[in-house]
Amino acid sequence: MKPSMQAILFDMDGLMIDTESISGQSWLRAAAEVGVEIPEAVILGMVGLSVTKSLDYVAAHFQDRTLAETLSQHCRRHYRELLTHGELKLKPGIIEVLDWVESRALPHAVATSTQRQMCDLKLRRSGLGPYFQHTVAGDEVANTKPAPDVYLAAAARLNIQPANCIVLEDSLTGMQAGLAAGMRVILVPDMEKPEAHQTSDALAVCDDLHQALQLLKTLSHPAK
Repeated sequence: MKPSMQAILFDMDGLMIDTESISGQSWLRAAAEVGVEIPEAVILGMVGLSVTKSLDYVAAHFQDRTLAETLSQHCRRHYRELLTHGELKLKPGIIEVLDWVESRALPHAVATSTQRQMCDLKLRRSGLGPYFQHTVAGDEVANTKPAPDVYLAAAARLNIQPANCIVLEDSLTGMQAGLAAGMRVILVPDMEKPEAHQTSDALAVCDDLHQALQLLKTLSHPAK
């Protein structure tokens, strides 16, 4: 039997909230303080990764774990500062998507690699918190993305079979997590558009959330 769309699971950073650019700024500020250069390719390579996996990624780039830990500490300080006091922009179209999901009474949840404390801060400051009764954070599961844990936990919390969940993601790491969970994934790339061969297993790759919403509407009224 063909799976139906019974729930929608949302990534957070880069998909709903424009925080990936803030993360990039934080790494650049940290690098300037420490006196090293962080290439743009390294910053882009961390999109969708948890704090721990980002640290591993930076350590591999510099071949220096101690330097990476120092950079990560500075980065997290700048990141929290910018999130707490700076402007938190929503990704265009997210309110329309969430309003439609609620109008259809579709079960939905956040599934993010971000740790609980930061997840709650972002949802509160962005104003998106009231849309979500269920959220799963990266430090509440054994393995973060690209492992499927957060998505499987979110589906279980909604009591929906994974095959009947649609995932909205902005990163390849998140896409891999959704696919590993046995879900269908709509990718809305944020900072860098991936190559076609990298996204062949996605249900669709959309230019923005407005386009993703049109697809969701089609999926809610499948052709007979």
